[in-house]
Amino acid sequence: MTDLVFKGQNDQVLTNSLLVAEKFGKEHSKVMRDIENLSCSNEFRAANFGVSSYISLQNKELPMYVMTKDGFSFLVMGYTGKKAGLFKEEYIKAFNTMERSLKEIKTPQTYAEA
Repeated sequence: MTDLVFKGQNDQVLTNSLLVAEKFGKEHSKVMRDIENLSCSNEFRAANFGVSSYISLQNKELPMYVMTKDGFSFLVMGYTGKKAGLFKEEYIKAFNTMERSLKEIKTPQTYAEA
């Protein structure tokens, strides 16, 4: 899913509703609707979704959303289907790998160990 993200200002990793629609085989208008209908707080929405625009093939300026990793995760966790299932499996695998890594880190118990 590396082709789904890009680097924004301040090296922030972002994606947008056009890329999500393409990657998950959905109509862009449906992804836009899904974002607008998310059951999240206004604070979460403001921090993770921003309205932007793009130029269509018909040379029209149309709206799209730019989103953070957290916004993307919140959105696609509600999706179903093969592509969504693969994303969820990858997400769970990464989480479990990180959890194992953190458990392997041993905290020094004494000043001498540190």
